[in-house]
Amino acid sequence: MMPAPPSLPLLAALLDAERALGRLAEAMRDGELRARLWADAARREAFAGARLDGVAVDPTDFMIATLEPDLVPTAGRSEAQAAHALWLGARTAQGERAPGPAAATETPVGAAAAAWQAVADLESLLAESLPAGDEPLSETDGDGTAPAWTPPWLEGIWRATQTGVSGRDPARLAFSDRQRAEARALLRRADDALGCPALYGGVLALDLLLRPPADPAWAAPLARLIAPAALARACRVPEVWLPASPTLLSERTGMRLALSAGAADWQLWLANAVAEAAHRERRRAAALDQAASGWRRRVGARRSNSRLPDVLDFLFTQPALTVRRLQQHLDTTFRGAQLMVDELVEAGILREVTQRALDRVFVAVELMP
Repeated sequence: MMPAPPSLPLLAALLDAERALGRLAEAMRDGELRARLWADAARREAFAGARLDGVAVDPTDFMIATLEPDLVPTAGRSEAQAAHALWLGARTAQGERAPGPAAATETPVGAAAAAWQAVADLESLLAESLPAGDEPLSETDGDGTAPAWTPPWLEGIWRATQTGVSGRDPARLAFSDRQRAEARALLRRADDALGCPALYGGVLALDLLLRPPADPAWAAPLARLIAPAALARACRVPEVWLPASPTLLSERTGMRLALSAGAADWQLWLANAVAEAAHRERRRAAALDQAASGWRRRVGARRSNSRLPDVLDFLFTQPALTVRRLQQHLDTTFRGAQLMVDELVEAGILREVTQRALDRVFVAVELMP
């Protein structure tokens, strides 16, 4: 049974949100910028998600944990491990969809065009569903990996979060029969919601995934982690990954008021939240681009065989590092890696955040969550 058409206030909010998503999709045509934003979004999702779960994680401890949880000072290690687990889950949720630099043959159409088509779909209030929820829940792709929006994909996200907390071998972690059945039911219900046109289906899916209390209860953190995939499916913008937890954390009072006012107000709040989140991600993408330009200016002109540009690019993916980790990444000498770290510290790009002689950790301060 199809839900009733959206009210006029909700329809107006959906159109605003679709346009904001379309502009974000256009910005994400740049594959390098897209990769930076996705990595940054996963960190922000994990940090905010931990705070929503009542974990008072320190930003610096969390950044160290993304490198190696055992390097976090003992006093904050358990909290940092909880956020680290969500970070692993976020990166797994992004999965193979996490993009790299755009290929030279990439065409300037696709996701953005689909986003603007979604706007047109809403404006005409199509009665028929879009294809987003029609595909069967296949178990694996041809190469044996779990495709997005399938029970094995959801199990992989859960396994990543459990590994991040317990440190257990992920090969030994698996859904129980009950969890597997509940995961399939959750994705089916979300697919039913996604059968509605464009972002209206996305908002209904977010209603299902984010409305407390979670059903099933064990899936509450996972529901936040898969919410970006629901929006991407609804609006056909695979280049967009819109983290849910930062908005839920920053707008907790408004969220509670909307929930208490009833379903219509809650859905209107979700539509407005999507628009604001899309605007926020565009601003963050611009800030990351400015950071990259600023870093290059600070280190100045380099000889052609300098590895510092590679280090600057690496920081967007791994903004916390040790000299040894950088040495391994660049396949260089320890002395060479140490000189590059020293230069970045002097330029104000890196800051040492541990006070010890061995395994000193350095963090790119502009990428703190």
